[in-house]
Amino acid sequence: MMLACEAALYPLGTAHYSRIIKEALAAVPVGKVELEVGSMSTVIRGEDDEVWKAVRLLFEVAAKSGDVVMVLTVSNRCGCR
Repeated sequence: MMLACEAALYPLGTAHYSRIIKEALAAVPVGKVELEVGSMSTVIRGEDDEVWKAVRLLFEVAAKSGDVVMVLTVSNRCGCR
């Protein structure tokens, strides 16, 4: 099954939020999912297992730098190609 997930990542209590988000996005394996990076969120598209792995990886990498909030919208219809 194909999924599309819009993920917004919010590192808390730091002025270095941009660096943390970029590091987390860089950790996602190229080719496993499609990333559409926007100014406030990222859309992740791909097979369901790979999308969930990417979401978990984003959170875990960002959380290594401190507290983080992630907001997700997941669909098996909207945004899937």
